[in-house]
Amino acid sequence: MMAMSCSTVGQRISEWAVATPDAPAIQSLGDMLSYAVLQRRVARLARWMIGRGVDRGDIVALDMERSAELVIAMLATWRIGAAFLPLDRAWPTMRRDTILADARPALVVSTVFEEHWVDAGHDLPAISSPSDLAYVLYTSGSTGVPKGVMVEQSQLLNYVRAATEALRLEENRRWGLLGSLAADLGYTALFGGLFNGACIVIAAANEVEDGGGFARFVSNYDIDAVKIVPSHLDALLECDGAALPGKVILGGEATPRALLDRIMKIAPGCQVFNHYGPTETTVGVMVHEVDLQAERDMGLPLTRVLSNCTLEVLDDERHAVPAGALGEVHVGGAQVCRGYLHGRNPEAFRFDPDRPGERLYRTGDLAYRLPDGGIRLAGRIDQQVKIRGFRVELAEIEAALLAHGDVRQAAVIFRPGAVTELVAFVVADVSGGAEETRQRLREALSASLPAYMVPSMFCFAERLPRLPNGKIDRVALADIRAQSARSPGSNTTRDCVEFVVMHFMAEVLKREALEPQDDFFDLGGHSLLAIKLVARIQKRLGVAIPPATLFDRSTPAALTAAVRGACADVANLELRADGWCRQLEESHESAQSADLTEIVA
Repeated sequence: MMAMSCSTVGQRISEWAVATPDAPAIQSLGDMLSYAVLQRRVARLARWMIGRGVDRGDIVALDMERSAELVIAMLATWRIGAAFLPLDRAWPTMRRDTILADARPALVVSTVFEEHWVDAGHDLPAISSPSDLAYVLYTSGSTGVPKGVMVEQSQLLNYVRAATEALRLEENRRWGLLGSLAADLGYTALFGGLFNGACIVIAAANEVEDGGGFARFVSNYDIDAVKIVPSHLDALLECDGAALPGKVILGGEATPRALLDRIMKIAPGCQVFNHYGPTETTVGVMVHEVDLQAERDMGLPLTRVLSNCTLEVLDDERHAVPAGALGEVHVGGAQVCRGYLHGRNPEAFRFDPDRPGERLYRTGDLAYRLPDGGIRLAGRIDQQVKIRGFRVELAEIEAALLAHGDVRQAAVIFRPGAVTELVAFVVADVSGGAEETRQRLREALSASLPAYMVPSMFCFAERLPRLPNGKIDRVALADIRAQSARSPGSNTTRDCVEFVVMHFMAEVLKREALEPQDDFFDLGGHSLLAIKLVARIQKRLGVAIPPATLFDRSTPAALTAAVRGACADVANLELRADGWCRQLEESHESAQSADLTEIVA
């Protein structure tokens, strides 16, 4: 293991290219890049960027899919002292354009062609310094405008060094890179792996959209570590033959007990870590190694603060709370970012009264201080929530709703649980019908917000409840008996196959019952639940369909037709469905009998 004498993560990667030039660095779609080849391509692409006018201190926007070329482009910006701004191809055009207009990058790179790195000259020397910007990431904004978080090279270096120690990253030689690099969840694997001379294996889209694909990815590429959002992992384990690497780092949202139980059953020897930290504090600042045998009864704690970081739980008077008390999490130390681009929201940062010259970041996260000095997270102090690992300001969704011509008032609430739901309460012109209005609002939001920020349900009301101070009473919103946007349907199904498909859909949505024309996405469904649903259909009915089918066939009736169309043996399908119908009827009768016995007693 090389001594950690580098001043930036990029310099450390360059050192590996000298020490172990032939070691695998990036594997993507069957292609392998060694550390030496990676560095040559990084240097040559950096020269190409310089030729396009990029200078030290500039921002380079990367509008690219998750790929080896994207990693090369990220590292190339550092070779000239610039910072990268990753964009997500799944973003609506309006959001992408808003971010580009705000960031004003010196260059937008959408494709890396081979000629970009053909250069007869010598490799470009690394010139990034610890105080240079490493990257800018945009998070959801409470004012309705996304804001860019500026992270410096020294802050990223401290994270990678400290995480290496706390998470034992040097043990792992083949990291699976699973998610979008427009959020920093994957930076533990990407930069943690490269910092330690490991190989980063970039998963193709079909390798992370269902459990079977993920199991083959882990097995075929000998993956020994991943960083992943709990809800995504839960969906990927919904299959026969589910597989896990030796180390799993969970972050981005709370981990349910059911997931830990499933990990314990599939791979009891798996090393599981809980990981926490806002983007403003550089990927993460607290970790906890999970004991799968003993820690499955309540929310996972966080017990270890990363080196050179501080974490305080403070009350409203900015005093540290005692053990067992609730307060707001404040983070200080070496990983607090430079701030927001263009000086936005300076009130989010305050100077630490106990450490002159150092700043504290007010996370907005609530936590209980534990007797051992650790914390247990307990939600948000404001309207910010985590949805499938993405940080979301409910105010941004409300601002998008209020920008629509039909809407006079709007409030969005978050309903956490097995099915994550955003519910929009709207005072609007519904003269054309609630269903038509709902569709217009959904289309308008989908044009400006990522899919995970579009509410799954719209409720219309004549007015929104208010507190005495005039603010919206969000607690009372759940009691509104408003007209919902649910489509009417039949109370009966045509056959056992449809009945069983409808039951499976109700299971994953945590609904008591559905109707044939109910829409999966209107009732809270999303891509991760789609993975779970098709896995359940394959396991119990023996018919394999891709999760993307649900985007076109999102009702039980339509999905049943798709299942029939994908089945080579319809007679066997109907036999299986008939067996499930009988089993479900028997379960229902047993439950009714138990209820009656309880009433009589």
